[in-house]
Amino acid sequence: MASLIIKKLKEKNLNIHFLAIGGENIKSQEIDCIFDIKDIAFMGLIDVLKNLFSIREKINLTAKKIIEFNPDVLLSIDSPDFSFRVLNKIKKINGKIKTIHLVAPQVWAWREKRKKVLYKFIDHLLLLFPFEKNYFDGFIRNSFVGHPFFDFSVFKINKLENKTNKYLTLCPGSRSSELKTFMPIFVEVIKKINLNKNFLFHIPTSENNKNFINDYLKKSKIDNFIITTTENEKNFYIKDSILTISKSGTITLDICKNQCPLIVVYKTSWLNYLLIKPFIKTKFGNILNIIAQKKIIPELIQDKCNSDEIYKLAKEFIDNELFGKELVTEYTKILKTMIVPNSLERISNYIIE
Repeated sequence: MASLIIKKLKEKNLNIHFLAIGGENIKSQEIDCIFDIKDIAFMGLIDVLKNLFSIREKINLTAKKIIEFNPDVLLSIDSPDFSFRVLNKIKKINGKIKTIHLVAPQVWAWREKRKKVLYKFIDHLLLLFPFEKNYFDGFIRNSFVGHPFFDFSVFKINKLENKTNKYLTLCPGSRSSELKTFMPIFVEVIKKINLNKNFLFHIPTSENNKNFINDYLKKSKIDNFIITTTENEKNFYIKDSILTISKSGTITLDICKNQCPLIVVYKTSWLNYLLIKPFIKTKFGNILNIIAQKKIIPELIQDKCNSDEIYKLAKEFIDNELFGKELVTEYTKILKTMIVPNSLERISNYIIE
């Protein structure tokens, strides 16, 4: 998301100097980075607690570098527990720096009281979805900008076509903790499917994780797989897959864009789950299900996120392609309501105003 915004700002031919926390996409634009975003990509409360000292160091380092850089505008994106602590430090040191935050905290899902303190360190909150205004109006200046991922210039829904090749995509996530959680489950799913069907399993990932996934599958005596690391390759194989089984996250929107039937899975440690569950107010994890207020895309969460349950559901899609086509038709109706024509333009205008 950040790389798309930077690209849009550069298109305006403005004399802007950037400093960022970024991954591969931002670094490819030759932007100076304080550190790589993966250094703070922790999954679950327990994972965060284990790395608390490291996270605190990164927060202090980020605030220090920003103050030294002395920007006119500070744009933070998502990661509220990290971003808000940095913003709070910055505002206390230099209140003249304009702070903008993109991706509102999910107060409609949990910890709603957070919205009451955001005004202390955020000058302008940019919202991805129109329903969020109901939660923030009266508490903080906010504007609906739409999701950059759904900008017409970036996001185009591919045509629903018959799946002629026997590809099946698996998306285990990008964090090391996610790979450790989902790769063992996905390996068992592959083995179960291999007993009955002969698929080529496609796993999209980053260059950093490619060797880990390749070695893991080889050690598991699986050889009918292909790993992709580029956007074009990823989209090509997802579009032609009969099904994608994906860890919950932004990747699911890519899958929907490519009109592929989808099963969403999510699992964390039981301690994490027990600590978080009492605060969650929504029934669903996938944003399309949340907007629709019903389960359109199947979700297998926590105890249901196991190889037996995933295989049983996947087999329904494999045995009946009409089942998958009906799912795609239904989620596309919701998807089309989210597409905005000028999200990146709106965001860039708020940044430079």
